[in-house]
Amino acid sequence: MSSLAPTRVNGNGKRLAPPSPSPGANASPTKSDGTPSSASKRQKRDNASIRDRASPTPTPIPTPAAAAAAAKATDFGSHMMTQLTYVVDFLKAKRAPKTLQEILDHLTLNKLPEHQQKLFVGLMHKHSRIDFMPAPRNAKAAAAGSEPAWRTGKYQFKAKIPGVHDKITLLAHLQQKTDASSLSVKDLKDGWPDCDQAITDLENEHKILVVRTRKDNHAKFVWLDEPRLSHAVDPEFLSMWHRIELPAPDDMVRKLLALGQKPASEAPTNNGKAAAKAAKKRKTARPPKHQSNAHMAHLLKDYSHMKR
Repeated sequence: MSSLAPTRVNGNGKRLAPPSPSPGANASPTKSDGTPSSASKRQKRDNASIRDRASPTPTPIPTPAAAAAAAKATDFGSHMMTQLTYVVDFLKAKRAPKTLQEILDHLTLNKLPEHQQKLFVGLMHKHSRIDFMPAPRNAKAAAAGSEPAWRTGKYQFKAKIPGVHDKITLLAHLQQKTDASSLSVKDLKDGWPDCDQAITDLENEHKILVVRTRKDNHAKFVWLDEPRLSHAVDPEFLSMWHRIELPAPDDMVRKLLALGQKPASEAPTNNGKAAAKAAKKRKTARPPKHQSNAHMAHLLKDYSHMKR
């Protein structure tokens, strides 16, 4: 026996239509073919973005060791540039070739990693004030089994005037000059700081000419001199020379004129300028240029012959 659904009637006894089914709270918003609708996709995207904003990915905090390593790697370049300055000062003070190990020991850089030491060696090779002296071949062969090739050789200070460190090398350098330019003592002291006494000795021997400062009498510039051109003057002649009295400046012009000589203080004559003005030629009138405007011939007539 089939069961029938109860029928609803109104007050007049008429049958009412059954209520239409409404979607439940748990109904899935899908299309008739089973695929999710656009509203469902948009809701999923909104929920995902809200979830991402609510729980962002935390930034990892570096450990103290990692932070120190990063700072050390960043500061290595500037640190090496500073160390190069110390290397130049060290080699300039020692004034003798030094090995890489001696330089690293002086700068306390012997604990650096090998790749950083190689980088430092490359910077020293490129420096303009450091001169690299490669090791001899026999020394390279002997050290081949003990240390790598980049650790061999020596380094020395490269002065502005290289190779000048005593009297003999100074004279040789001046003799090699092809012009009459001077040699700055300031540049000479860059590689030979205590050259003052040697300069004085060579000046007394008439081997160099020296220009000195008036205030401190310090050597400023030097040139090559020839001792054979220097002649000693008899002291008696010098005393006679200095005993001659010169006239006063006011009487100098009068005495020179009395002797028929022209004093240097006299103003030059203007005869040369007057002769130059008289010889100046008068400008000649230029012939008229070719004129193609025949209808304006009465306007373009040449009146230069009427000029006074």
